[in-house]
Order: sequence, then structure tokens, then C-alpha cells
Amino acid sequence: MSSSDQIKDLIRTGKKVGYILEATLEKSISHLPAIDQSYIRNTIEGFKIQIIKSKKDYDELKYLSGADAIEFLQNLSDGKYSAFKKDKHTK
Repeated sequence: MSSSDQIKDLIRTGKKVGYILEATLEKSISHLPAIDQSYIRNTIEGFKIQIIKSKKDYDELKYLSGADAIEFLQNLSDGKYSAFKKDKHTK
């Protein structure tokens, strides 16, 4: 498999699981010039894929935003507060 194909597969997997392990990425791009490595890292981060040292470093909430973030916060509520709920009188 070519280097390009390995990187593409790594990114596809990263999109599925949300992260790429630093060691795996380094193994795939270490032979490339520093500028290319930097470009690949920036591209991966642009896809909102975390580059982490170990699985325990993965933060599943890092890129949570919009409606997903509001739903998550509502689920944390004990029901005493009405933050992030739409006002029934507002259109």
C-alpha cells in the first residue's frame, strides 16, 4: 500500500472513531518532509479528528457544538433548571 493510501485509510478510520494515535500517525508520515507532516496534521485537525497519545486522552466532547451540545447539556440537567429550552411563547 502506498504512503498516500495509508494516510487516507488513517484519516477514514479517524473520522469513524474520532481520533488517531500519535504513534500511528508518526509511523505513517515520518518519512515525509516537515512541511508535509505539518500539512497532514492540520488537515486531520481540520476534519475534527483528535491526534492523541493514548485512547484515554480522547475527549469525545471536544468538537461538540450546536444542537448536539445543547442536547448533551439538557441531559445533564436535574430538571430544576430550564436552560437551553425553547420558550413556548417565542416563535
